[in-house]
Amino acid sequence: MQTKKKKQFTYKNKPLFRIGNTIYYGDPGEKYILKLEITETKKIKELDAASKVKIKLVGNTGEPGSETVFRQSERDNLYTALDIGEWWLQTALAQK
Repeated sequence: MQTKKKKQFTYKNKPLFRIGNTIYYGDPGEKYILKLEITETKKIKELDAASKVKIKLVGNTGEPGSETVFRQSERDNLYTALDIGEWWLQTALAQK
């Protein structure tokens, strides 16, 4: 009997995890992680697309709700939010 492996989504070689309307981006073993909260959606054809996304660069404690926010902003779509957030994450991880 074969077991099905769940596909893990990545962006620029870092994992993406979705829980409801929140997307976590980054390596769980790193010091920082990105938290994207979809607060509004709009219909494009038959699909719901994010129309307002809060971006937060947080300390990765491993415990949801107890994170320290280092940077935050809001964007009008998921791609832009992920793109700027990825830059924040790379910059934060590069600092020692």
